[in-house]
Amino acid sequence: MSEFFDPTAKSILVPVNLVGPVRTYRFRCAVDTGCTQTILPVGYMRYVGYDLSRPVGRTNLRTASAVVPAPLFRITALAALGKVSTNIIVAAHDLPSAKEHHGLLGLDFFRGQVLTLDFNRGWVSLSAPKRWWQFWR
Repeated sequence: MSEFFDPTAKSILVPVNLVGPVRTYRFRCAVDTGCTQTILPVGYMRYVGYDLSRPVGRTNLRTASAVVPAPLFRITALAALGKVSTNIIVAAHDLPSAKEHHGLLGLDFFRGQVLTLDFNRGWVSLSAPKRWWQFWR
């Protein structure tokens, strides 16, 4: 699936659906291949029904200016660019100065997929990789 983005913008933004125990919430995340862990806002995690007093672990997030601790949570599902990732572990953290986006889709979301960024057309797509036998068709 593809999404259009503004190739002149500071970030590549895509719509994301966060599925929680109580509800689903749609918001925008930035595609960030330099981020190893997907980061979602604390308020959105709480809104969809996650108990933030029970993290499954902790991590240190390296930002441009500091290293900050963040709790890790296992979420039901996260959907973006036609992919639904279930049972994924994300960091809950409010990003400073997140005016245009509210979270970061990191490498953990994109692993095992083909991520294509086309800055000429202004679109981003995510697809399953082709297997060697699919090239012979």
